[in-house]
Amino acid sequence: MKEERVQKILCAIHKIRASNLSVNTYFNMHDVPFSRGQYYTYCKIVKKYGEEGLRDKREDGNYTKLTQKIKDYMIFTVNHDPYISTRELRCSIQEEFATAISKSSVNNFRKATGFISTRPEKRKASEVQRSGGGEMMTGLAFFAGILDVLTKTIGERVDELRQSESFLKNQERPKDHPDFRVQGKFTKDYNQLKSVRDNRFKSIDEKISDKNYASMNIFRMSEHVISRYNLALLCLPLVTSNGRSSRVNRVRGNDLAFLCGCNYKDATLDKYLRELKYLKISEKFVTETAKFWMRFWKERYDEETFFVCYYLDGNTKALWSSDRHYKGKVTMLGRVMNCVENVFIHDGKGHPLYFQTFQGHADLGKHALRMLTELTKHWDDQISVKRILVLDGAGNGVKTMRAFHGSGEYFITILDKNQVKERRFKHIGTGGKYPFGEATLFDCQIELRDSSEKQKHYLYESRAVIVRWGNGRESVLVTNIPCELLEAGEITKSYFDRWPMQEKQFRDAKSGLNIHRIVGYGKKSEQYEKMIEHCKSLRETIRHLKLRLKEPLREIEHIEQELVPLYGKERALREKSTIESGTRILDDDSLCELKQCERHINRCLRKKQTIENQHKDDFKNLKKHLKEEERIRLKDNVYKIDTELDQIMTCFKLSFANLCSLFLSECMNHEKFEIVTLFESIFSLDGNAVITDKDKIITLSKNPKEPELMKKLEEVTVKLNGMKMINLDGLQMQFCI
Repeated sequence: MKEERVQKILCAIHKIRASNLSVNTYFNMHDVPFSRGQYYTYCKIVKKYGEEGLRDKREDGNYTKLTQKIKDYMIFTVNHDPYISTRELRCSIQEEFATAISKSSVNNFRKATGFISTRPEKRKASEVQRSGGGEMMTGLAFFAGILDVLTKTIGERVDELRQSESFLKNQERPKDHPDFRVQGKFTKDYNQLKSVRDNRFKSIDEKISDKNYASMNIFRMSEHVISRYNLALLCLPLVTSNGRSSRVNRVRGNDLAFLCGCNYKDATLDKYLRELKYLKISEKFVTETAKFWMRFWKERYDEETFFVCYYLDGNTKALWSSDRHYKGKVTMLGRVMNCVENVFIHDGKGHPLYFQTFQGHADLGKHALRMLTELTKHWDDQISVKRILVLDGAGNGVKTMRAFHGSGEYFITILDKNQVKERRFKHIGTGGKYPFGEATLFDCQIELRDSSEKQKHYLYESRAVIVRWGNGRESVLVTNIPCELLEAGEITKSYFDRWPMQEKQFRDAKSGLNIHRIVGYGKKSEQYEKMIEHCKSLRETIRHLKLRLKEPLREIEHIEQELVPLYGKERALREKSTIESGTRILDDDSLCELKQCERHINRCLRKKQTIENQHKDDFKNLKKHLKEEERIRLKDNVYKIDTELDQIMTCFKLSFANLCSLFLSECMNHEKFEIVTLFESIFSLDGNAVITDKDKIITLSKNPKEPELMKKLEEVTVKLNGMKMINLDGLQMQFCI
């Protein structure tokens, strides 16, 4: 068979050479058993090796130089040095056995025996990049572990939605208006479509039913990428003036490059926030954030006390919209307007832990006990610790106090001046000195009437503490804590510690972190039940008044019918006249006729006034109710705000406020600084970072105008380095100044 193949090739070559035709022409005219390219190859082989070169030697097997000794040597060498490269191994065999082994032979043997070549980790060369004081906050975020909680919460929600019916149902849904898109991106024409414009501010509940979750980037993100996005949102107060992602493209926004490791643009963060909004994760965010910070502060400052104080405070956010929304008083602006209100619960140290959002004005008294119950579900020692909720004057209603009866929870609040009357006090004790200030305390009982009851006969009796200050002022505190558990002095201190421990800190946080501003919202129209009931009541009252005034109203109607032609005649006469120097110019006959018409009109008006005076109170009520009914007409519908996005961003701001408290308590020896001062004097410091394979060494530049603060920062850097903070890239953060 082999000889036949060789003879066939030689015969064909001989015929081609013997013919007078060119090689191309011969191949076109005759059937040759090989190609023209092979013809030239065979000619070279015959010329170089002769007929023997055409024989096929594949059936004899490959000739290998890998003897058993060489194989054993290779195994020994690789075991001794797993990182040895193929080139180095070949050179070693060449020196030892004077035999050249091909690269493929070495690689095939290593693969067959499991000794695959692995590259040693390259040591990263030191890299210098821009940095700043804001990295102190990111380092504390890594140390506290809040990013892990936020990322885990998002990951669990994403996994939950992947298994939902809506995820599978909308997965194949086509994109809307594909003709108005360019490579899937929104265009100007697309954004101006009426359906798109109408859908833009709809509530998330109305839009989510048609949402294709599979098209969202967050379902394809790794935990590492989600953590980086969360860190960028946490750092927004450091890189923007108003805490909004829309300002990230400004100069300060470039600090995100070293704060979170990626210089995100505003559109990127905005898209991530919108995807978080579609996850409907805000309620879970609020709960998990509260649970984390409660446990964190308890482990950090575990003080064995029988009572734990919580401070309740509201934060009203103005909503600038021409549409009707739920309204409330925005104290910051001094006006009643569209708004939403966050109600925060702070621990005894002033750390914000938990919040809920309400439409318009939030009734603190109505929601106080329920919020405290929701918060304390996450405590591990719900039985051993008694909780005291400290309310300001907004929560001093008797209905609120009655709600605490039998709940096992305690409250302390202060009464307004109009609620304090000497005759309401009883069992007034002897005055005692206030151990924490200049005041005299009187323990007593007080009787209060519940104004919310229709009969207004319900009396509520509670313990009260009269505080008469050294400057002549007087305050009255009301509580349900028995005398055996807390003395009057401790109750007074628990309440008036509210300002330095919580109110002042929260006031600074609201302005510094822009908690008082709404981030973004959707809206949904709904019936305003309260207004509908009010309108029905007004119309019913108007109907009864009109029935009572049936005859007087009929007489007035006749008078008004009589006045209609008189008004027309008077207008026609006045149109004939002209006014010069404050005097009417008109011919004598017309002037006389005008005066006669005016006398007739005045006579009718006096007659009408006489009828109204005979039923003065009824007509007064009728006019008042008609005016009110006209004012609230067509106001039975109101827009309800979708606060999903606002609550998500408030969670990040709440965590930032807690990190600032951690910085002041752990690094600044509990010194008092406003958040704005921290931003301007510490977090805005310039610096450079040297990045090695294991560390990120941040060197901050001193501010020569604040030498005392810079000395304190030297101690701060030592404490920060002792925390051994590891960033998202696995590098240990170290600070110096």
